[in-house]
Amino acid sequence: MEPVNVFDYEQLAQGRMAGHLWDFFQGGSDDEVTMRECRAAFERIRLRPRVLVDVSAIDMRTEVLGTPVAMPMLIAPTAAQCVAHPEGECATAQAAGRAGTIMIASTVATRTLEEIAQAASGPLWFQLYVYPTLEVAAQLV
Repeated sequence: MEPVNVFDYEQLAQGRMAGHLWDFFQGGSDDEVTMRECRAAFERIRLRPRVLVDVSAIDMRTEVLGTPVAMPMLIAPTAAQCVAHPEGECATAQAAGRAGTIMIASTVATRTLEEIAQAASGPLWFQLYVYPTLEVAAQLV
């Protein structure tokens, strides 16, 4: 199957992962209320199709909190990426750099922050969970 939209990528991933691993990546926390609300908000977005318009020179560049990006999309922090791919967060950081956007590394990444930073060619942000203590968070920072 050649993916046509973002939902097609979801189907492709499901077909390549063991059931319990798919459940981890596909699911949300608690009752998945936020996940359903995000999906509903995404589905409310309407794009006005434009036909017979020159699209040979599209410029989607913008800034996110002062960081220039090639497009207004960032890679959200996702835990345990090595469960889905052997290079995990390092491969994601490389892809984000090639795409000209920001990767946000998760506190519970399967690769160290140093490994992710070394693999990156673009800007990195870090999602910091402050647990179990402030001392642990300070060590991460």
